[in-house]
Amino acid sequence: MQTASLSRRELLLGRPTARAAILCPPGATIASLEAACTGCGLCAERCPTGIIALVDGVPSIDFALGECTFCGQCSAACPEPVFAAEQATCFPHVAAIGDACLARRGVSCLSCGESCPVQAIRFRPRIGGPFEPELSADQCSGCGACLSVCPVNAIGLAPRETELGEREAADA
Repeated sequence: MQTASLSRRELLLGRPTARAAILCPPGATIASLEAACTGCGLCAERCPTGIIALVDGVPSIDFALGECTFCGQCSAACPEPVFAAEQATCFPHVAAIGDACLARRGVSCLSCGESCPVQAIRFRPRIGGPFEPELSADQCSGCGACLSVCPVNAIGLAPRETELGEREAADA
């Protein structure tokens, strides 16, 4: 039988609290973190944008603090085989623009498109209203540049569609 550790708060309340979702640094996976990460924190120390922090002893990305530039500093600093051998250039997720988007509610805002380093968010003209954002999932690297600049937090993350997943969906 496996036992999970509880915090004092969880013990006193009699229930576990929800854990924050772990967003792995580029080139790392949950499996590689569980298998090899020692929680030394070198990846967090070397991250030039400061978006990596240890959560429950595991490195996790917080896009509210900024974006990932895919510089490879986290991978280079790690003494364990946590990161893939080749330099990662995208995440397994893409940005997703929600209904709270100001442009979709009739207010002119171009913040996400202006901050996107790969121009995956473009704006389509619309008659009688502000330009509407369109996201090209193929171009999106999932870097998070658009998340921290959105004034209404209308941008989230969605899993990246893979060719295999698209084929399975088409066959169903």
